[in-house]
Formats: sequence, C-alpha cells, structure tokens
Amino acid sequence: MKLFTFILTLYLANLRLGVFILVEHYNEAQVKKNRLSFIIKGEFFAENLREEILASWLRCKESNLDPKASMVDLPPNLSKAQSQPNPIMSFLRDDILPDIVGSLYQLLEKCQGALFWVYSDSLVVFSQRGDKKLLQELNSKNIGIGTCLSEQYIGTTGISLSSGPHQESWVIGHEHYLDMFTPYVTYSYCQEDFYGLSYAFIILPQESFTPLFLDYIRLFHQARTNTIICYRNRLESELKDELFSQFFEMKNEAVIFIDSFGKIVDVNQKFTVWFQLELTKVKDRDLVELIPEMERVLTCLETGKRIISEEVQLPELPAHSQFVRMDVIPTIKDQKITGLIVTLMDNKTVRQRVSKISNQAYYTFDEIIGESKSLLAAKLRAVNAANSSSNVIISGESGTGKELFAHSIHNASQRREGPFVSINCAAIPTELIASELFGYVEGAFTGARKGGSMGKFEYANTGTIFLDEIGEMPIHVQTILLRVLEERTVTRIGSNVSTPIDVRLICATNRNLHKMVKDRTFRLDLYFRINVLHIHLPPLRERITDIPIIVDYYLNYFNSFLNKTVKEISPEAMDSLIKNPWEGNLRELRNTIECGVNNAIGDVLELEHLPRDYFEDDDLSITQTDKTAVLTENDFTLEEKRIILNLMIKYNGNKSQVAQDLGMSRSTLYRKLKDYNLA
Repeated sequence: MKLFTFILTLYLANLRLGVFILVEHYNEAQVKKNRLSFIIKGEFFAENLREEILASWLRCKESNLDPKASMVDLPPNLSKAQSQPNPIMSFLRDDILPDIVGSLYQLLEKCQGALFWVYSDSLVVFSQRGDKKLLQELNSKNIGIGTCLSEQYIGTTGISLSSGPHQESWVIGHEHYLDMFTPYVTYSYCQEDFYGLSYAFIILPQESFTPLFLDYIRLFHQARTNTIICYRNRLESELKDELFSQFFEMKNEAVIFIDSFGKIVDVNQKFTVWFQLELTKVKDRDLVELIPEMERVLTCLETGKRIISEEVQLPELPAHSQFVRMDVIPTIKDQKITGLIVTLMDNKTVRQRVSKISNQAYYTFDEIIGESKSLLAAKLRAVNAANSSSNVIISGESGTGKELFAHSIHNASQRREGPFVSINCAAIPTELIASELFGYVEGAFTGARKGGSMGKFEYANTGTIFLDEIGEMPIHVQTILLRVLEERTVTRIGSNVSTPIDVRLICATNRNLHKMVKDRTFRLDLYFRINVLHIHLPPLRERITDIPIIVDYYLNYFNSFLNKTVKEISPEAMDSLIKNPWEGNLRELRNTIECGVNNAIGDVLELEHLPRDYFEDDDLSITQTDKTAVLTENDFTLEEKRIILNLMIKYNGNKSQVAQDLGMSRSTLYRKLKDYNLA
C-alpha cells in the first residue's frame, strides 16, 4: 500500500508540472491530417501512422461506421445476463484487491479518467469507476454499463487493438475513428481471471497519459495478477487441507506423508493407533529412524517409481498383524519429487481391495485372438448375446477361454458400467457356496460373521454375475439359484426378507449338462432357465490355423513381460506345436510359450526350448512314419491338414513350393486348402 501511495503522490506532482507527455508514435498534426484525409477522401499518408491504426480505420469504413456519431449504438438483443456484473469479478476487485484497486480509482478521479471492466467474450461493459464528471459525459453518449465496446460500435480504440492475454494497447487523440474519442486516450489491457479473459478499458484526457501513468498501470496489472495467483494458491491450499483431513479420516489404512528429505510431515490417526505413538512424537522424525524396516521406501525419492502392494514385516506392530501391505506414491511438482505418500494396509483391508478390484471385467472382444471359422462363429454369437439381457451359458473344455468370453460379453453390454462378479463354483467348499452366493444374516450358522454378509448376487446388482463351473454346484444350491432367477430377489440365509436384484447371469461349464440332467445330478428346470443363449468354444486342436497367430501374440507378450527379445519360432518348433493335441488348450499353450521364452537364448525359439515334459509325451516321441501307420481315417485327415499348414508357414504362403513338396498339383492343393479352411 505504501508503494502505491508513493507512486500516486509522485504521479500527481508530475501531472501538475505538465511534463512527461507521451508523444512516442504520435504526431498530433500529422495524424489529424491523415484522419481527415482518410474519412473525407479515403486517402492517407504512410508517415506517422501506425499500421494497426490504419487497418482498424479500414474495417470501420467498411462497416459504414459514422465518424461524426454523437452517441454509440447499443448492441441489439443484449440480454440482462450479459450486462450484469460478474460476482466473481466484483469479488476480485473489492475484496481481494482492496488496496491496489482503491489506489487506481483514486488516481483516475484525480486525473479525470474512467475505468470500465469488460467481458472478454462479448466485450460488454459490466462495471465502471472513475471521475464522475467524465463518466456522466460518457454515459450520455451510451458509453457505460451495457455498452458493447466492439470495433463495429465504437470504432478504433485501445480495446479494438488488443492482441491477447497480458497485452496492452492504446489509441491517442485523432487515431480514434469516432470524433467523440479524439480528445482522449483509450487504453486497454487483457488479463486472465477465474472465468477466462477480461479487459480493463481506460478513457482519460491526452495530457494525463504520461509515462508515469503507464508505469503505474503496468505495476497495477502485475500486482493484480500476483494477488490473484496468491489468492488461487491460498484457495487451493485450503481445499487440499480439507481434502487432506477428509482423506485421513476416511481411510482404513495407516497413512504417512514424507517430505523430500525423508522426514515425516504428518500421519493419520490409524497410524498412531497401530504404532501406539503420539502425533507430536512422530512429526518431523526421520522415517528410517522411527521405522528401520521401511528404509526401502526412501529409494522412491531417487527413482520416482511407485511401490504397489508390497509386503513388509513391521515388528513394532502386534504379533498377529506384523505383516502388512505397503503402497508408496511419489508426489511430483514441476518435474521434481517433493515427497511420498505411504499407505499401510492390514490383511482385512487388502481383502477388501482385492474384492473391489475383482468386481470388474477386464477383457473385450478385441483380445480374443484367432481367425478360424469356428472361433469367429462363437465370437459372433457372443457379440449378439451382449446385445441381449438373456442368460448365457458358455461351454467348452478347460482352458478354451470361457471367462474371457464372459468378460467380453459384459463389457460390450449395456451393463458395462455395473459390477462384474466372478465365482468359481468348484473352488468354494460345498457347505459355503450358498452363503457366498446369496449372503447370510448374523447368527445364521456357526462361524457367521458379526453383522452378516452380502452375497455375490447382491454385489452384482445392476451388473453381471459369472458362475464358472456351474456343473459343480450342489443340487440344494441349484434349487435356491432357480428361485432367485425366477423371482429376481435374493433372501439371505437365516433371513425372511427378500431383496430385489437386477442381475444378468452368465454361466460356464466344461461338463455335459444335458447328460448330467439325465443322470439327475443337475436340475432340468435350472438347465432350461440358464440355457437360453448357448455359446460353445472349440478346443484348440480343432482350430490349429489359429496356433501361429496365438504363438506370435504370446511371443510379443512374454518378450515385454520377461524383458526378452525372441522374434520368431523355428519351423521345427512350430510344427511340433501344431501337432500337439493341447489337452489344456490355450492355458497349456500359454504356459508352453512362457517356458520357451524363458529358456530361449537368442532371438529364435527352438524346439529344445519348449518344456521338458512336452517331449516326454508318448504321442510326440514316435517318428512320423510310425505315427502315420497307426492313424485312423479321421486322424489322417487331421494330420494332412497339419502338414499342409506347416508347409504354408515354412514357405510363407508359396503354394507352388508347398504343392511341389507334397507331390501334388496346384489345383489339388487349392481344393485341400479350401476343404481344410486354410484358404
């Protein structure tokens, strides 16, 4: 405040002396002569005339603006909202910047100037301050609140020459296009505020526009910018403090904030409870000094890398909870590591986190790899199923990708925003599967959790529930499931209260449910209820044309995952993979390629790099001659298909070379390629 008062006093003293008149780029006589010549004859002289002024005059003339107009035309259909003061802008002027804004208003009153605040998008005045006499005179000419200061209404002024944020411009005397502005200087400055850009538009007599006034205005804009920045930073800090407090209160984890020197800035209440320490004895302490086992945490200050869900043993905690999971997240500002946020979770919290993570589908149809007709047909049926809300059953051998299809159907359906809950019926003990699926109330059975538990069907509400290996579900649970599907409600075990649910059911099995129905191990009515849309996934041995594509995908995947550089697979290894029966399907092939990439030395995956038990298979150890001798007719057809595919891969699709190796004509080869779906 003292600085502004000093500058203001100095300015007024110099103003009284009448010195420091700004004449740079302005020659009164020459500009006046140019203006008259331009307005009357459309002629001008290049000397002593700014290019931007001439360009503005030309635009004004093209707009048929009358230079002798005594009043400014108001813009048509101006809404009240456009001419009303912006509360945020008023707040910034009056509350945040009281000292410097007050000094500016005092200055304008002394030098008989006026200040208008203008919206940047519409250029409509929403506030005015300054010398009352000048304001009255300008208001009588329609220059005031509600006036649009666009060039098409007020001609050439400082605001019409503005070029962007934090840029100033001015127009002096006869540089203005309208006669009413020639006694004045119009000055404009564009500045950023909370809601975008605004303009400070100043009108004052020519003799008041001195270098000192210009210096003061520039100082004002800089001070205003700095003050707004400080205000924003204060608001941000207060907001972060509020969020910081809420974060501490809401978290079930113990949280530690560490600065860039490895010292503890703050901890939450959970931390003090776990470690039985008072907050005053924790803050500003060295982390490693307090908890030596967390020394590894400080490496994140150097690397900037995160640590996610890493287990650490902390002897300071009670014996039953010494093993905890730890997350470490670096905080970064201006590309510098400013500190760390360390989160410690007990087993209960980890289980809750895993539960939340598992309640979503990760895969889409784009991740289903293969181009064989049987796979594409199954994929098409699955895409159609995604557009429906009916129940789906996916059948196929173990490892054919049933869960991948279930994820994809959910993610392509209208329920994609809802949860995806996956249950393996074969992995849950028989006596627990009902409580796991449908939930229970407190005291429902021995060992029931206090307060009861929500079942998976309730978890999956508005989403999809995936029951894998549904053929392993006990008969008594099948009865409950049938009622849930028919009534669309769930009754927890031990309760008589029914809860409505909206769940889409997808089931999967590697068993023959129809045969199980005949054997009376699966309910017939449940079978018809779940078997609305049926998708059968072919085993890998029935789509061997997809094996090279899948192998290539897994090579790239495991190269990245294992930091290897295996670029290709040898023809011998590929031939062996194609001939393998793949009883474990995709799961077995994935394991085989992972082992091979691990064993590979160079950039080629050789036959010897494949798993040892792969060679111990009796079917693979016999010679080609012996194997052909024991083939059935169907086996021979499959073997011929494998041989042709292997040669097509070996010769990069050169059919002439393949036909030559097989000793058959090209026409015969083309026919076989078509018969085997290899064309």
